[in-house]
Amino acid sequence: MTRQPGNVTRRRFLGLVAGGVGGVAATAACSSGVGPAAVGDVPAGNVSNLSVGTLRALSGVPACIGRDSGGVYAMTLTCTHAGCDIGQQGSVSGAGLFCGCHGSQFDANGNVVAGPAPQPLDHFAVTVDASGELTVHGGQVVGAGDRLKV
Repeated sequence: MTRQPGNVTRRRFLGLVAGGVGGVAATAACSSGVGPAAVGDVPAGNVSNLSVGTLRALSGVPACIGRDSGGVYAMTLTCTHAGCDIGQQGSVSGAGLFCGCHGSQFDANGNVVAGPAPQPLDHFAVTVDASGELTVHGGQVVGAGDRLKV
């Protein structure tokens, strides 16, 4: 691609914005990341259908549920880079997550493996009722190591 005289590259533009009025806010907005979308309480199926090593997107919301040797956990699927829904614009599997918008990759626990995402994915609380039905509580962010013992 040949740059024409007078054209400003993206990098140069961002440098100009960061150096001008409001530069601190512009720089912070570019590097702070995006938080999870509000999803509320979401039914996530029966625990008997979630085997160890599974990570799958929940239908209709930017969240996923998984199970590892420690138990059941849930995460947002809102990419921390630009807010894309990884479930709609990427892939989710027991091997990890890929955001198709800008190429961010996360391991199965939501840790950043490859950027541009600046932060790991937030985890949500999970509960199970007496019949084994799981509920993801998208309004309750928990630690990345929190697991529902089942």
